[in-house]
Amino acid sequence: MSPAPLRVLVAENQYLIAMEVERLLGEALPCEVTITPLTQLRETLAAGKFDVVIVETVLAESLNVERMLEITAAGARPVFLSSYDHLAIKGTVAAGHPIVTKPPQSDELAAAVLKAAHGPGTSDGKGLLDDR
Repeated sequence: MSPAPLRVLVAENQYLIAMEVERLLGEALPCEVTITPLTQLRETLAAGKFDVVIVETVLAESLNVERMLEITAAGARPVFLSSYDHLAIKGTVAAGHPIVTKPPQSDELAAAVLKAAHGPGTSDGKGLLDDR
């Protein structure tokens, strides 16, 4: 029996980018994708159940923190979609979660969604048993 498809919410104000994310994920992973504008994020999270939420980042760190808290409170895990290079800097909220740069690339996007879906504590196996 195959696992249930991931439930992914794309919260993005640029609809064409959201549709591209939906297309890329549909080709790469078994998933159900819902698209919502950022202004509707809270309502969409309350109305449905999602495993992963791909959310647009902004320069205001406080807003990124607020979005991350809303997402995790709803039982999902965030993936940040960004046009900004500095968001991966250690100490920002985005740095603690998968980040995908715009325009998204299929492999990078799929890997970020899987990483978020499997949560902290998963391992890629590197460094185990001193594999020199």
